Amino acid sequence: MTGMERDRTARDVYVHKILGEKVMLRPTTQADLPMLLTLWNDGRVMRWVGFPDGLGYDLARMNAWYDRLQTQPHRHHFIVHHPTLGFCGETYYSADFTHHRAGLDIKLIPEVQGRGLATDTLNTLIAHVFAVEPEIHAVWAEPSAVNAAARALYTRCGLVPKPRPAELGEGEAYWERNRQGKDVK
Repeated sequence: MTGMERDRTARDVYVHKILGEKVMLRPTTQADLPMLLTLWNDGRVMRWVGFPDGLGYDLARMNAWYDRLQTQPHRHHFIVHHPTLGFCGETYYSADFTHHRAGLDIKLIPEVQGRGLATDTLNTLIAHVFAVEPEIHAVWAEPSAVNAAARALYTRCGLVPKPRPAELGEGEAYWERNRQGKDVK
């Protein structure tokens, strides 16, 4: 697998670090929680997901989140790192093997936005999901209608708006890309 170094983790998914053209993704560790705390408490980042003042988490709550994450082998959380900029943010996927799709998420700190790092991050994550999760046939996201930058990002990465599957419940949006990178009707 090009651009991927391998170590065994849960469910025979191999991850140590995933190399994109500009960024490196690596599994989140407990040592990363202070950086994530800053990201999640930044209203400039979190306003797009309904928290204009940030989440208001403290380190104890972050540790509890991390402990829960470790018990959920279908959820994969990564730190986004750039060789000269350092910590850039987070990305994540949650595999739904019943419906053969994975939900995606990405958040970058404002200081690194507008440099093509989000596109590289998301394309790298999508390639990783399809490389290590053969049961996953599509990836999806929920970009807010008021977040034009996110919708442009998902478009650049091959996701398209589609009808929201009923089992996901109500939501503002549903954008999907299948394994072939094409919209199959």
